Amino acid sequence: ICGIYQTADAQLEYIHSVGVGYYYSPVDNYPALHYSPRINFYQLGYAGTFSLDTRLSFGYFAEQGTYAEEDYFTSFFPLTINFNKGNGATQFSAEPSGYYVGAGAAMNNGWSYYSNYGPYITTGVRFDIGELPFDLNGGFMLDVTDTRSNFYTVSLSYMLNMYR
Repeated sequence: ICGIYQTADAQLEYIHSVGVGYYYSPVDNYPALHYSPRINFYQLGYAGTFSLDTRLSFGYFAEQGTYAEEDYFTSFFPLTINFNKGNGATQFSAEPSGYYVGAGAAMNNGWSYYSNYGPYITTGVRFDIGELPFDLNGGFMLDVTDTRSNFYTVSLSYMLNMYR
């Protein structure tokens, strides 16, 4: 334990990524584009960090050929505290793979149609394809509104500002 505290660092580090995802609930499901900023606020050497993360996602839902025939823009905003290990944990991580787990809260919004929110958990793996760093993510939001429409997410991101 003393070794962990000796290598701990409180310096802030900003990492971000862009990608695509698929978002599903019984109310709607849609593909989306997202931007994921992350601030590492506590570092355990070069291979482990705690961070404040979000995955700002925007999509478009269209249901054609049914009685409802709805279409609208959608957004998903999670905010989590994550533990990151290995690849992608810091800008200078050299490991070929890594992972992260986190928990927080999220809100899903079908603009002018509905809004739901609740606790959110996320996990993912980070890996390199050649020299390019990627992030494969999955998440689950427990809907605590009257809609009771739990929300599942899966996404693939390209990590920016990584130094190899």
